[in-house]
Amino acid sequence: MLRALLLLACGLFAGPLAAVPLWSVEDAESGARVLLLGSVHLLRAEDQPLPESVHTAYRQAGHVLMELDPAALTPEASVAALGRIGVTSPGGSLVESLDAADWERARALAEAAGADIEAVAGLEPWFAAIVLYTGFLAQAGYDPALGVDQQVAGWAARDGKPVAGLETLDEQLLLFKRLTAATQRELFLKMLAELATMQDDTGTLIAEWRSGDITALADRLETEFGDFPELHDVLVTRRNRAWLPAVKALLAAGETGLVVVGALHLVGPEGLPALLEQAGYRVTPVVAGDRLRSGSSRSLPCPRRNRGNAS
Repeated sequence: MLRALLLLACGLFAGPLAAVPLWSVEDAESGARVLLLGSVHLLRAEDQPLPESVHTAYRQAGHVLMELDPAALTPEASVAALGRIGVTSPGGSLVESLDAADWERARALAEAAGADIEAVAGLEPWFAAIVLYTGFLAQAGYDPALGVDQQVAGWAARDGKPVAGLETLDEQLLLFKRLTAATQRELFLKMLAELATMQDDTGTLIAEWRSGDITALADRLETEFGDFPELHDVLVTRRNRAWLPAVKALLAAGETGLVVVGALHLVGPEGLPALLEQAGYRVTPVVAGDRLRSGSSRSLPCPRRNRGNAS
């Protein structure tokens, strides 16, 4: 589950889109345009360079919106945010949250994967899951500095393009901290069950993303989110609606803007493209190729899983 949320979370649309999710949003009256780019948050050296469509979209933008302001990702800012939010609480630690049977299961899964569960036993389950997950990916060479977000932020800093965040680091951490205790426990146990095969699975996931294997990605994400409706609602649906005013403001500014978010935010009936189309903007997918161009207008596709529900 965390693999889908933090690494990829993309690819649920159909049709001849680019391997990288990219949409053009236009105001028919003013002609203003915003590009919506689906991001992979962590990548490896062997996943470089980023696809040309990412570079082309960036070059066309005068202003960049991202999930987080890059200034909020410094080590000092991150430590301060964790201190404000808190990753431990009386009675809420991992070892206190799991009953005896689940604790023994967790120990066995961690041992099989070579993870040290005792090192995170005092953390709340949501943060313990993130610590173990990101640690394993770091060992395999996955680095946020190589992900789409931080590379685009670096280009913008070099070129003097303004960058703003759609939410604060505190707000993002609180999304996990405020999950119900039951969901946090389930999330942690599922993550542990995936650790042993995480490196191979994540490599396959990135290969599917780069090759544009939409069917494989859709099947993978449908499976991983199926048992976590609360997580989908909190981390995807509500955030899309909260971000909508900022995207509209960028369109109202009149210059081409670039919005870089986890690609799951761009799909389904509650995705940003669908919400913007409902608001009256012209929304089209960008077709794969060396030149950035909009595809023909058509209604936004919805993944079969999402029809008829809030996601």
